[in-house]
Amino acid sequence: MVKAIFFDIDGTLREFDGGGICGSTKRALAEARKAGIRLFIATGRHYLEIEEENLLEDLEFDGYVTLNGQYCFLKDPGKEAQRVVYKNPICQEQVKQILDLIEEDPFPCLFMEAHRMYINYADERVERVQRGIGTAIPPVSDIQRAARHEIFQIIPYMDKKRIAELVGKLPYCDASLWHDGDAVDLMPKGSSKVTGIRKILSHLGISREETAAIGDGRNDITMLRFAGTGIAMGNAFPETKEAADYVTGDIKEDGLAQAVRWLMELFPFRTSSK
Repeated sequence: MVKAIFFDIDGTLREFDGGGICGSTKRALAEARKAGIRLFIATGRHYLEIEEENLLEDLEFDGYVTLNGQYCFLKDPGKEAQRVVYKNPICQEQVKQILDLIEEDPFPCLFMEAHRMYINYADERVERVQRGIGTAIPPVSDIQRAARHEIFQIIPYMDKKRIAELVGKLPYCDASLWHDGDAVDLMPKGSSKVTGIRKILSHLGISREETAAIGDGRNDITMLRFAGTGIAMGNAFPETKEAADYVTGDIKEDGLAQAVRWLMELFPFRTSSK
């Protein structure tokens, strides 16, 4: 029995190129919820991006694993309040080290707090990356506030060579490269989407065997391996597909709906949410 499904957003629920969430996906999610399945988001994004850009088009989910598992909360359908079940900030020593490196040799860098995100400046690379994920450039602000607040994820925008040099100076951070090597997610060492998923499941008393996960990116690999059933989108990276139990169709070919309906045929779902 599958009681919970965790969904990546970009390239899984919605298209990168602004195509949004297709009707077949919305109907499949409604069918799963009607069958009593709990639906969750597992993303590298900040909740502010999701909300302000309306990336989920007002669809409701039971909980959110955001910032690659570093800030996780549950939501009661129809209510705005969040119940935080887990947060894991980057150690202040590493945050201050990154701020010092920016002072020495400036590069655009995005800092993410629980309820705020800000960047020091935006160049052509930032504009290209943000355009590529269909999201506006974050607010430009004084990044020195990061030294005084909890920071859950940091995104430097630079080329692969410089990213590798930067990561080598940060022993207490893990890095997840994205957007063809133009940016990287920096997180606390040993963390991933799985960290947050474990916390959500433990809080709700759901086992990993009762869980499915659907994604397309490299940062989805660990959660596809962790879940009882891992599903890769047809448009996923080759290594992401290798980590999955099942590969569904491309997002442009109703792949998400195919995945959800495949799960519903494979497992005897409950008929109520009790």
